[in-house]
Amino acid sequence: MSQKYFTMKELPKSERPYEKFEELGVSRLSDAELVAVLIKSGTRNKNSIELAREILNLHPVHKGLMGLHYLSDRELKHVNGIGRVKAAQLLCAAEISKRMSMQRMPERESFHSPGTVAQFFMEEMRTRETETTIVVYLDNRCHLIRYEILFVGSVSSCVANPREILKKALQYDAACFILIHNHPSGDPTPSQADLSLTERIRSAGELIGIHLVDHIILGDCQYVSLKERGHIL
Repeated sequence: MSQKYFTMKELPKSERPYEKFEELGVSRLSDAELVAVLIKSGTRNKNSIELAREILNLHPVHKGLMGLHYLSDRELKHVNGIGRVKAAQLLCAAEISKRMSMQRMPERESFHSPGTVAQFFMEEMRTRETETTIVVYLDNRCHLIRYEILFVGSVSSCVANPREILKKALQYDAACFILIHNHPSGDPTPSQADLSLTERIRSAGELIGIHLVDHIILGDCQYVSLKERGHIL
């Protein structure tokens, strides 16, 4: 016996996302209801909430809202009821969340704390599926001058070039810098290659008077600071 299909108008008022939003506020909406508001309508056989649940379960590994960061435009448009406009709305919403997380800190804020640095870059880096290295260039008070993605590697490795890092440091007149890279596996435990590379870059920087402040490895909502672990003095 097939399950009865309910249109949005047939659902109780408390289960309709727009009415629930107006009565209780956005924080009371479920993940599926938030997505349903974005896509606005469902299909002939699925209301918007049911379609939203399908989208949230679409990725084979990353379920829920986090899955939106891993889905492509093409994958979304393969879902019945999701065309180019709805796919664009969903991916833009995911990108907005990522950029908002990167704007929590004013540009001239100090980068003294590894936890603060990790928080600032976490959303940008934790969803990347290849190892990526960001270099953060700082003045002599550890205020941000500029940060750049300098190297992108594979799922399991990324080779950073000390020469390129230090050339940029001289270009920006940086007094010091921080290395940040992600582990797509979600486990930020440093490898021996990470430790060896850190020492190479630290030594090269000291030769020209530009100090490596820290090397922070980001996993899934967790990080490791090599300075905190005593690998960088």
